[in-house]
Amino acid sequence: MAKILIADDDRAVRALIADSLRCDGYTIFEACDGVQALEIALKENPDVVLSDWTMPHLEGVEFCRKLKADAQNLWTYFILVTARTGSEDRILGLDAGADDILSKPIRTDELRARVRTGLRVQSMHSKLVAQNTVLSKLNRFKSDMLAFASHEIKTPLAVLRISLEMLRMDINDPANLAENLELLDTAEQQAIQLSELISTLLDLRKLEEGRMEFNLQPIDIREFIDKVIEQITPLARLKRQYIGVNHASAFVLADREKLQQVLLNLLSNACKYSPEDSRILVQTHLSPSDILIGIIDEGPGIAEDKQSLLFRRYAQLAGEDQTSDDRFKGTGLGLVLCQEFIHGMGGSIGMHSKQHRGSCFWVQVPQYKPEDAIGMISYAHA
Repeated sequence: MAKILIADDDRAVRALIADSLRCDGYTIFEACDGVQALEIALKENPDVVLSDWTMPHLEGVEFCRKLKADAQNLWTYFILVTARTGSEDRILGLDAGADDILSKPIRTDELRARVRTGLRVQSMHSKLVAQNTVLSKLNRFKSDMLAFASHEIKTPLAVLRISLEMLRMDINDPANLAENLELLDTAEQQAIQLSELISTLLDLRKLEEGRMEFNLQPIDIREFIDKVIEQITPLARLKRQYIGVNHASAFVLADREKLQQVLLNLLSNACKYSPEDSRILVQTHLSPSDILIGIIDEGPGIAEDKQSLLFRRYAQLAGEDQTSDDRFKGTGLGLVLCQEFIHGMGGSIGMHSKQHRGSCFWVQVPQYKPEDAIGMISYAHA
């Protein structure tokens, strides 16, 4: 509901204006002088101000000038109401920041029309601000992507190219079979990394453009976690890691594909940043309305001053205490997507970590209840 501020030292004029506008459903504020009007305007941020020119303590022109100096009210539509007819006075009012001038005596039909005009201008300005915000975000996203891609994509491409060149030179030499198999493994890992990176970038673009869709459905969390662990087990075997699970039997309401991507990402990080022969534990805990899934590792932990970077874009953690080798370096984008996906499903995500003592990353998602079936629809997350 639009907010209108009426400033006039004449109570009868205020009543006339207020009665004319209330029938249009506006919220009306009244002030008897310029000082009171400025106080109300700074507090309430009205959409339209109707101010008499001549008022005690602070005249309408000066009230307009002071209000427009406030950043939050710079675009408030200001109508000066006056009996002055000289062009110099009108120029003075417009130069002070007034958007329109309404002549006395006031005609109620003209008054209402000018207020509607002011609200249309306000609406167009709000839409422009929203569009500019979206465009600025997209422009930053494009710039970030270009900078990020030039750095992150070059390395795996170079490794992939070199591995393939070396394979081509020794392809027919049986003596180098073991070495060639290792080169193939390296090339495959780099190809997988590039594929995951491109998929992540595409998902981020969908999020930026508000095109990410969520298909919420009931999921048996026990069976679901078992399948996710089965998928990540080959990665854990590379470092002889053991993944244990403490099950809870329940159903969650979530997007199957996106929840799988989140848990795979968190488990993958646990494997990558944990030492060989270590243990990773998946725990589930039920509350009346949610299910908490925690992934606990025995990795190096994350320094307290770096924890705030975890869910920021391009904030890959690196340092002397990281134990993962170069094959297992991340892009810094996975946790951003995890956060967006979980929030889009109505859940939350977080972590606890102490350096040299491991980390616990957790997600909390809503339990499925029969009454939720009514709301199981696909929707876009903007």
